[in-house]
Amino acid sequence: MLSTDIKQEVIVKRIEEIVSILMLERPLFKEELNYSEIVTHLVNIVQKNLTNEQFNSMSNDKLKENCSFVMATEILGKIGEEFTPEQMAIFDDAIKRK
Repeated sequence: MLSTDIKQEVIVKRIEEIVSILMLERPLFKEELNYSEIVTHLVNIVQKNLTNEQFNSMSNDKLKENCSFVMATEILGKIGEEFTPEQMAIFDDAIKRK
């Protein structure tokens, strides 16, 4: 049985590799996200939502897809931070119409 520290290291290493690939493939991720912070965030998500068996059996493609989704969501969450109240009202209205 692997110790908790080794299991943690496996998760971190695998997520670091995926995040590095995504940041190379999608420069916006590298520009908008802090590498260390997003790795920590993704590790926390994995540890809260997946068993070790689920994580270990997940393909790299599926892990990459899931990490990409979380990273894109993080960027999307930043969109409104710089909006003026008028811009936010326009944005909210546009979202409601969709």
